[in-house]
Amino acid sequence: MKLVCDNVYVVKPYDPHADDCCVYMIDTKSEDGLVLIDVGLNIEPIQVIEKEGFYLKDIKHCLITHGHLDHFGACFKLKKFNANINFYAHELDADQIEQKPTGQYIEQYYGDYKYQPVKLAKRIKSDNEILKFGKSQFQCIHIPGHTPGSVAYLLEIRKKKILFGGDLPGVVLNFRGDNLEEYLKSMQKLLHFNIDILCEGHEDIIEPAKKVKKFIKKYMNLNEMLNLFLEEPNNMEILLDLTFISCELEFFDNALDFCNYLLEIEPDNVNGQELLKKILKQNPQKIDWIKSLINESIKKEK
Repeated sequence: MKLVCDNVYVVKPYDPHADDCCVYMIDTKSEDGLVLIDVGLNIEPIQVIEKEGFYLKDIKHCLITHGHLDHFGACFKLKKFNANINFYAHELDADQIEQKPTGQYIEQYYGDYKYQPVKLAKRIKSDNEILKFGKSQFQCIHIPGHTPGSVAYLLEIRKKKILFGGDLPGVVLNFRGDNLEEYLKSMQKLLHFNIDILCEGHEDIIEPAKKVKKFIKKYMNLNEMLNLFLEEPNNMEILLDLTFISCELEFFDNALDFCNYLLEIEPDNVNGQELLKKILKQNPQKIDWIKSLINESIKKEK
């Protein structure tokens, strides 16, 4: 467990090999007890708080960033430690949490996960709604795009703005039912807040404000390029841009995947050959993601 700033902790840190998300905790120093931001799929990583003098029974509130199982799957497990725990999420993603999630994505990635639905204490309905626990005030910023009900929670401590973002870099693909236009508007909205510390769902802590802005802008660019490429899967210029952006974000597995695909189509591409040498120095894992996305998008068109 790591301290981010006054009474704000990383309970479950970023792990590139984990299936679920980062989990954050705020000690309200009040009768409202402990507040979790997301919970992930498994309760075991959260039990680390008991080694630091906290107790699972004192987790009284859990703010869910969006309706993807890797962010709320273990909610029902938390109830075993505190039956009166309160869960919060946006009304547009509420059904995913209060009912058994279904669909191709769930079957493909979480088919064996036995989720038990939980009832939300509150459905967030309005943008910039405030949730107050003790002296901690969380501003609920509606950021649709990755999901319709994605929410980022903004907490200010000693004039520092801390944002719990959920999946700001989440892949947003129009053909899957995501909404790129809404996502770009949402990210642009977040940029105006001048965030000092970003506590992201699948990344390490990002600070200061300058790095946070750069991080958000890079992912906006990545998602734009990815959607453009899936419309023109033989566009080498866009594919090269995707490789560059992935390298800048240190997503070397993806960079290798993009670069290998580029060189498969155009083996003599000099820029691709040079990039491949740099990428391989990072010893990335070989994946085959871009081809599966292309095939998926083609099937959707049919």
